[in-house]
Amino acid sequence: MTRLISYAFLIATTALVACYAVADGDHTGLPAPGVSLVFNDQGQAALPKGYRHWVHTYTAWEAIATSFLNEKMTPTPELHSVYVEPNTYRIFMKTGKWPEGSLMIKEFSTTNTDPKECSGPPAYTCKLDTSTIIFPHERTGIAVMLKDNKRYPREPGGWAYFSFGHQAPPYEKFSPARGHAQCAQCHIDNVGPKDDYVWSAKLNQPGFRRDGDNVKLNLEAALAE
Repeated sequence: MTRLISYAFLIATTALVACYAVADGDHTGLPAPGVSLVFNDQGQAALPKGYRHWVHTYTAWEAIATSFLNEKMTPTPELHSVYVEPNTYRIFMKTGKWPEGSLMIKEFSTTNTDPKECSGPPAYTCKLDTSTIIFPHERTGIAVMLKDNKRYPREPGGWAYFSFGHQAPPYEKFSPARGHAQCAQCHIDNVGPKDDYVWSAKLNQPGFRRDGDNVKLNLEAALAE
């Protein structure tokens, strides 16, 4: 009985340590990313579930342009909402590094262009009482970034990029990793290794800021820490 209890304790302890050990060994003591992408037999990634419960770091507005999701002009300006998997976010906030298994999602929304309520291009601002606002209209696409040097050893930083369609939900269930010209090359040419190819970090967007009290304030707001 004592031996069985000892083995059980050893297994439980090992599992706990594994849960808190980040794969690359640089962030011992911090919980590893808690969500892993699932891949099918063709090597395509499945769209993660529950990502709107992740850390919402910021939303950006982009004028009508060619979308990298399908290389077509967007019908309206779009709002981009960026979500980061919670443990990924915690590690980045505390260390400034992106761990193996890092996951980020950008979800796109069209802009309300109702002529009864809103102005025309380029911004399509809308009136609400005495306020002037840019409203989202409907969700219209999603993209995912994954850092996985074991699966993608030849990709700069180990980052792979996925697109689950540029249309209203339901999104596509699976996505192959995108080619360099579709996503990676932009990150390579314009961001580079200093910011580990992450645009949001280079641009110092609000949810990614680590200067001054921002680490403390961001972790308090996002993860109640």
